[in-house]
Amino acid sequence: MPKSRTPDGRLLERFLAGCKASTLRRALGEPWLNAILPEMDQLIGCQQGDDLHLEGDVATHTVMVCATLPLYARRYLDREPDFVERLAALIHDWKKPAARRHARRGSVPFPHHEQLAAAETPLLARRLGLTPGEEARLRFIVANHGLAHEYPFLPESGREQLARSRFWPSLALLQAADAHSCWCPGGGHLPVHWELFEQAALRLDGGWTAGNDRWPAAAYQRESTIFAELHAL
Repeated sequence: MPKSRTPDGRLLERFLAGCKASTLRRALGEPWLNAILPEMDQLIGCQQGDDLHLEGDVATHTVMVCATLPLYARRYLDREPDFVERLAALIHDWKKPAARRHARRGSVPFPHHEQLAAAETPLLARRLGLTPGEEARLRFIVANHGLAHEYPFLPESGREQLARSRFWPSLALLQAADAHSCWCPGGGHLPVHWELFEQAALRLDGGWTAGNDRWPAAAYQRESTIFAELHAL
C-alpha cells in the first residue's frame, strides 16, 4: 500500500480486498461508504431494463462484477486484483442513476455514465491518496469500460489506441467481469473479449506488460475451475 494512502483509502482498500458479496451489498447503503463515494446508495433500486440486465438493479450488477473480478484475475493474470482494479469495478456504473433515461420496450439507456464517473477520479485520488499512476489507470478503466464491450466492432484505429495503453490489462479484466455479470434474455451473458485483447497486444507489442506483471500469453488455454467457482457464488 503506497505511503500516500489516506485513512479513507486504507479503509476502502482493506474492505474491498476482504469483503464478501453480501457485505458489499449492505455497504452500498451504509453512511461510511457513501461518505467516501457519495450517492452510492442510489445504485440500489436503479433498474436497468430487461434487454441486457436480467440480473437486477445496478447495485446487484455492481456486486456481481466485484465478486467475479478476482476469479478472472486468477485465470488470466495469475494474481489477485489490485486496489485500482477493485475500485474500478466498484465505481464503473456509479453514475448510472444520474445518467438514466427512460425508453420503451425494456431498454434503459445510461448515456455518458462512463465519462461522468471517470470525471470524479481527481477528487477520488485526493480523497483516497492514489498515486498519479493509480489515478491515471483508474480514469482509463472507468472511462473506457463501455468501449471495451464494443471492442470487436471498433475501427482498427480505435482498437489500437486502446491496446497500446499500458493500462489495457486492467481494462480487459473489468470487461470480463462486467460481461459475465450482464445476464441476457434467453440465457447467457455478454461476450468476454479476452482472447481478442490478447491477440491485439501480441500483434502490437509482442506481449502485455502491466507494472511488474507480465501478461501470460497462453493464460486462457490453461485448465481452470473458474466456472465452477462462479456458479458457487
